[in-house]
Amino acid sequence: MLYLILAAAGFFVQQINGDPIPGAWVGSYGAWFGFTDNQGYYSFHGTEPDTLSVHATGFADWTGLKPRDGEIVKLRETVFDTGEYILVSASRGSLVKTIPSTALLQEDDISDLSTAGMSRLNGKIPGISVREYGGSMPIVSVSVRGGDPSQVDHMIEGISIVSARDGMPTGIFDPAVFASVEIARGGAAAGGSGTGSAGAINYMPPLFSQPLSFSVSALSNGGAYFAGKYRGSAVSLRRNIGNEDTEGYSTTLLVTERYGDIKMGFLGAWASGDIEGPSWSLESNGHRKQAQAEAWGTMVHENFEVDLSAGAGLMDYLQTEPFAVDDTHKDFAARTSLLYRGPVTVRCGFNSTWLGSTATGDHSIQFGTVHLIKTHSFLYANTGCRFGSDESVHLSGRATAEQQLNRLTLHSSVFTDHRVPTVNDLYWPSDGYTSGNPDLKVERSTGAEMGISLASDYLTGEICGFFTKADDLIIWLPDESGTWTPSNISSSFSKGVELSGSFDMGCTAFSGTFTWNIATDETENTPREGMLLPYRPEYTWGSSADIAMPLEIMLCMDINGMGKRFTNRTQSEYLNEYWIADAALERQLSHSVSMKLGAGNILNTIYEETNGYAGRGRTLRLTLEYTGE
Repeated sequence: MLYLILAAAGFFVQQINGDPIPGAWVGSYGAWFGFTDNQGYYSFHGTEPDTLSVHATGFADWTGLKPRDGEIVKLRETVFDTGEYILVSASRGSLVKTIPSTALLQEDDISDLSTAGMSRLNGKIPGISVREYGGSMPIVSVSVRGGDPSQVDHMIEGISIVSARDGMPTGIFDPAVFASVEIARGGAAAGGSGTGSAGAINYMPPLFSQPLSFSVSALSNGGAYFAGKYRGSAVSLRRNIGNEDTEGYSTTLLVTERYGDIKMGFLGAWASGDIEGPSWSLESNGHRKQAQAEAWGTMVHENFEVDLSAGAGLMDYLQTEPFAVDDTHKDFAARTSLLYRGPVTVRCGFNSTWLGSTATGDHSIQFGTVHLIKTHSFLYANTGCRFGSDESVHLSGRATAEQQLNRLTLHSSVFTDHRVPTVNDLYWPSDGYTSGNPDLKVERSTGAEMGISLASDYLTGEICGFFTKADDLIIWLPDESGTWTPSNISSSFSKGVELSGSFDMGCTAFSGTFTWNIATDETENTPREGMLLPYRPEYTWGSSADIAMPLEIMLCMDINGMGKRFTNRTQSEYLNEYWIADAALERQLSHSVSMKLGAGNILNTIYEETNGYAGRGRTLRLTLEYTGE
């Protein structure tokens, strides 16, 4: 009873014998709202619908009317025809449990990312800045807390899908096929292998109880999108149009299945389209094709877990003007890990990658990892190392303390992590425009954060301060001759404060974020010492409002902006600050069908995402959505 008094309004999730189930996910129609704490308690955010689902691996899903305050939801262990039980849940999956500064995007947010682009994250999530540019086959760069985009890991259910070629996913997949997306700010996630020293983006598939749902969108620039989900699987079909009317097509397929104590998944994506160059370059007719396939499986038996996964990627680039280019990249990866849950959880893993490229040649990379994970009361810690075939050893670790006091949650963390140079960093051939650097060193990052958050029936808020020091930071910029090449910055320092809050009365809701982030070059005895790193805005901000209107229409408004961004290391060239506004009208046509009419960049603001690439102008979009029972 004392716990219920101190906690925010919510309900308990327990086993049949009364033991709590921590980490159980609470959602509705395939979208996650949050998870239970160490006592199996879920605190209401105030935005949950009347019907909820509770999901915990190893237990049968529960779906029913929203529980009353203090009510207990009992989950039964899952029994299969063989008579076997799933005894423990897989350790793969959520980042929320290990990194406190993790934001959870739900169905509506993911729909916006799909139709309006990943740059919609600007101002929506504190500490995040995104550049999306390049035509119908865009390049997406996500920076976390002043870090380089290559320091952000990309995962599916906690399994990394980045390529050792460039540190990014090898294909372009539509976020609309996922039920929720976690964005973690801070490095050294448990089980990491040297790709997420600034943060991670984790895509979560739909629940196995996902009802049939789909959406169809048409854009004023000629783009058209379809995405559908059903029982843990999803598909997407897209026609993409760039700023200069370049045309491209893509498709994504996601399938997940469970057989007894084995869970499996497959993600396939294919995209083809024309690209657009910067305004300061010669006009070209470049065309790119990309494909990616990822498969994974998890088997749990008592205290042991075995994870197997594999991935393959292909990229073809063709160009005849202003000069001929025919470039092909292929990569294949096989990964395995064994986990034992005891007083200290131990995970051992091995990764083997082969990369072939007409530009960089053929390379293979093998490395192993060992991680120790310990959770005790309000403390969480992991430590690990990566050892490669080149006899190198790189350490990582994170310690987090989190305590709930009434409706406040306090947290603090320290971490250390690394990032190994990619094949492109090391071996990209010198062609007068770009060149790799085989002498690059491994990055080393060390950071800390401290924050406090509030969650009540109508009001939420969070403030978090952080800093990160990076040694030998790898950054791509033009050298004295104008050739783009990577180099190590001997030392850099990023510090900042993240603010976010929301007020939700059901029919009306407001939210906002603000991030102040200073990321500087700290190379001693150079003219660059103390100067801001390129493409790191000093501040980003955003606000949104959802207001109920007559005729059951909901008005949704968003504004986001960012400060000036320098494009070189001496602060002599920069992109201007900007802000853009979006608006949409949404109406529920029936119990299952809704319609949304939106306008992106409604004021048609002229701005640049990156040097020489204009941002998307005013774009109208119409979306119809169906959600079954």
